[in-house]
Amino acid sequence: MDYDLAAENIRASYREVTPKYREHDEIEVKTENHQHLERTLGEISSSFGRPIVVLDAGCGTGRYFHCIRNVQRLVGIDVSPDMLKAAESPVRASQIDTSDIELICENIFKVSFPPRSFDLIYSLGMFGHGCPVTLEICNRFHDWLKPGGRLFFNVMDLASLARAHRLKKTIRRALNSVLPDALQRKLSAREHWLPFFAMTRRDLQKLIQRSPFKHAAISSHLCRTPLWTGSQLECSATRVD
Repeated sequence: MDYDLAAENIRASYREVTPKYREHDEIEVKTENHQHLERTLGEISSSFGRPIVVLDAGCGTGRYFHCIRNVQRLVGIDVSPDMLKAAESPVRASQIDTSDIELICENIFKVSFPPRSFDLIYSLGMFGHGCPVTLEICNRFHDWLKPGGRLFFNVMDLASLARAHRLKKTIRRALNSVLPDALQRKLSAREHWLPFFAMTRRDLQKLIQRSPFKHAAISSHLCRTPLWTGSQLECSATRVD
């Protein structure tokens, strides 16, 4: 996959919708789906029993910054400078547990952090549209976590999509994989097209089994909000050395 091209298209797509996305934060935080994720992140971050260093991968507007507890330092990374600008004034800012927040505009597949930098890495809403869950990114997350560190992420459940929609996305992804690089770039630049990377539970399980994470659990959560409805696969894993 051409990660530079995907990053260009993601930046272009969010440039136009960032103000509306930030407005949607105020709606989303009142939904059952957000409350579910807030509970999950709160339980994971509180389980350490000490101040922790956290990475939000694909942080967007900082929608989940306020969900983390016992935070010593929070690093948010996103490929969109417009989203990061909005993240300087995130939703429920008064509830954020730390003032030490660093925002980095970078591609998650290319950024470099020292090994064992973080106690917790989470990524919500990044995987699926334009960004795949790969063995490479799992290896990166594992390397960046301290021993005993936790990983939590979600990805759209392919099985929850309508059959026709699944077929269309699958065909488009297959065509993109065989097109010459020059044609891929021309097509993507014209349409600002983002590859679609939803996964089945079985495929995600196989991927995690190939990764360094030996303690992992996958569940499915049905999301119903005023903004969208769909099922997300959620993966929680621990680095055990």
